[in-house]
Amino acid sequence: MTTRITSFAALLSGSLLALLSMPAQAGYAVLALAPLHEAHDSFGERINAQGASLGEAYVRQNCPVSQWMNCLMDGYVPRQPRAAWWSAAGGQPILLQCLSNRISMSTSWDMPCEVEGMNARGVMVGRSYAPKGAFEVQTRPVLWLSPDDSPVDLSAQLQGLPAYTAARAVGINDQGWVLGRAQSASAQASDYAFLLRDGLASVLPAAGALSVKAKAINATMAVGDGQYDRGGQSGVILWTLGGATHTLRTVDGAENYVYAQALSTAGHVAGFYWAPASKQGNRAYVWFQGRAQALPTDTGYSSVAYGVNAAGQVAGSHCRTDQDIHGCRAVVWTNGVRQDLNTLAMPPAGFTFVQAKAINDQGQITGWMVNGSKVYRGFVLKPDR
Repeated sequence: MTTRITSFAALLSGSLLALLSMPAQAGYAVLALAPLHEAHDSFGERINAQGASLGEAYVRQNCPVSQWMNCLMDGYVPRQPRAAWWSAAGGQPILLQCLSNRISMSTSWDMPCEVEGMNARGVMVGRSYAPKGAFEVQTRPVLWLSPDDSPVDLSAQLQGLPAYTAARAVGINDQGWVLGRAQSASAQASDYAFLLRDGLASVLPAAGALSVKAKAINATMAVGDGQYDRGGQSGVILWTLGGATHTLRTVDGAENYVYAQALSTAGHVAGFYWAPASKQGNRAYVWFQGRAQALPTDTGYSSVAYGVNAAGQVAGSHCRTDQDIHGCRAVVWTNGVRQDLNTLAMPPAGFTFVQAKAINDQGQITGWMVNGSKVYRGFVLKPDR
C-alpha cells in the first residue's frame, strides 16, 4: 500500500520537538583531513559510526590522450578528484582502487570511481567505471570491504533486474544490504531503485514516479527522490523494507520540490525543498515518522540539510544567495535551532567551515572548509564532552 502525505506543517507537534531534544553542543575539537599534497585539496563527505571519513582527495593528473580535445577546450586540468578514506585519527588519506583508471569521455573533471555509502563496519559501496569497447566506459556498482581492498563488481548479482545501461550502489546498511539505482535500457531511459539483499536483487516501488534516484538506507528503511512529471515536481519516496511505501510531496503545504539527502539510523530524513511560488532558495528540512519541520533559514539565504543522526541533529549549510561559496557557513540544527559551526569550533587560521556534509550518532561532523586563496580542506569536528 502506498500512502501519500500531502502536508507536514500541520503535523508538527510537541512529539517532534521531543525527538529533537538533544542538548546543544558546548564546542568541538577540529581534525583537518590531510590532502595528498599540500598544494591539492581535500573534501569530507561521509562519516560512519566509528569516525572514519570518506570524501575526495586530489591528485596530479596529466591530460589523457583520449581526453585531449576536452582538455584543449576546458583548459589543462592539473588535478583530478579521487575517492579517499581517512581513519578516525586522520592522517594521510588512502585512495580507493577502481575497476579501471579510465574516466568518462563526457568530462575531463571526473574520477574513475566514487564512494557513496559506508556502514558501521567500514564496508563501502559506490560506483566505478569499467571499459566498454575501445573508447567508452560503463558505470557499475561496486563494494569495498576495506580501504586497501580491490573493488568487488556487483553487476553479476543484478541479473534479475530489468535491463539497464548503467548502475551504481548508493548505500549499505549494517546487515550488508545494498541500495542502488540503475538507468533503464528502455527508450525513456529512466532511473529505478533496487535493493540487493542476501545476494538477491529486487526493484523497489516507484510510488507513481516516472524516475527514481535511490539515496540512503538504514536497517529498516530506504529513501530516494522521485520525479513525477517530465522536468516537473519531485518528491521523496520512503520505503519500509518489507513493508509499505510512502511519499513526501510537500513540507509547508505549498507546491514544493522535495529532495532527500540523508537517513538516520532511527529513521529521520533530512534534505531540502524548493517552493517555486516563493521565489526563494532551497530550504532545509527534517522529517520523522510522518512529521516534518522546515529548519530556520534567514531571509536572503538558502539552506540544505546534508546529514542527520539518530537524535535528530541535522548538519548542513546556510548560504547567502548573492555570494559564492565564501557566503556559506557550515551549520548544525539542534532542537530546531541553527548554530554556525564557526562559532562552536575554531577553524585553522584563514579558513571558514562552509559545508557540513554528514553527522554520525556520536555527533561527529565531516565537511569542508575554504580560505581566501580558494584552498579547500576536509574536516572532522568531534564534540567536546
